[in-house]
Amino acid sequence: MMGLSWGKLVSVSESACSRIATKLVGMEVKMEPPAGLLERLGRELALNVLFFFMAINHDTRGLAGVVCGRYHRGSDFLFQLMLKLAEEDPCLLEPASLKELTLDEFLSWFSKFGEGSLPRRPAERVELLREAATKLLEQYGGEVSTLLEACGGRLAGPGGLRERLAAFRAFSDPLAKKTMVFAILARLEGLWEPVDPENITVGVDYHLQRVALRTGMVEVRDPRLREKLVMRRFVSSSEHRAIRSACLMAFSLLSEFSKLSQLELDQIFWHIGRNCCQVRSPCCAQEGPCWKPTECTLIKATNYECRGYCPLDGACRGSMDPEFLKLAEPKVITYYY
Repeated sequence: MMGLSWGKLVSVSESACSRIATKLVGMEVKMEPPAGLLERLGRELALNVLFFFMAINHDTRGLAGVVCGRYHRGSDFLFQLMLKLAEEDPCLLEPASLKELTLDEFLSWFSKFGEGSLPRRPAERVELLREAATKLLEQYGGEVSTLLEACGGRLAGPGGLRERLAAFRAFSDPLAKKTMVFAILARLEGLWEPVDPENITVGVDYHLQRVALRTGMVEVRDPRLREKLVMRRFVSSSEHRAIRSACLMAFSLLSEFSKLSQLELDQIFWHIGRNCCQVRSPCCAQEGPCWKPTECTLIKATNYECRGYCPLDGACRGSMDPEFLKLAEPKVITYYY
């Protein structure tokens, strides 16, 4: 990597990052506990829910269902499902139980409290849960709190959370997306406070990649790669790494320009990608104001007063040039995100 470019594949546009930063002035993330885990569960069980949820919180597109009469989609459904499982039967999410989890048992979770779809590649998720539970038992006595204590409150550096979680297959992503989201959620829920919060980076998933590409913060330089993204064809591992690495750099620059922490940017842009900048129906491509305000999680998670348009409208390249809206996140099969 030289400067802000990754060979001939992609590059980071400082001017685009600066332009997007102007649209974030005054935006605040609501930092209250999203689920109020400590009010509903004891600390150890709450940590179990977060740890094992994050172990399988990847590729949740198309996942949706009802938990106790309320409809949820994507990772929200998975999280609410596992939270309810813990409330109903605390032993179910104990490492000793999960290391023996069968595929049939896992699949039964998704219709336990109402109608729900099944996740993609369920056998892979069972293996990740079993491996994580086994390793947690072997190395930390089966307690996530012991793992956190061993970190000494540190996210980065030798023996920090990032290094320790990387030993688990589910958290082995070189860019540590699941680790970062675990740290963010644990902090928001009051379950863990890192001594080095400045080392929290955005969790680069498909939402953040899509927004970075469409805004122009990450520019695609290679015509063949651009064609793959537009046509939604599989990309190579090197192309995937280049795009994600560029996204991480872009959000680092955006943090500098906007004076928002990467934790705050992670929350803002994840919700923008999930609501305003969906793959097939970005709100800026529609005629008239957005029709989704009642279900928009960006409004619930921030102080953004929606007037029917994406907060990045007018600065994002996609809102001004339809060619940029053709870009989608890299097509890959991964358990990193």
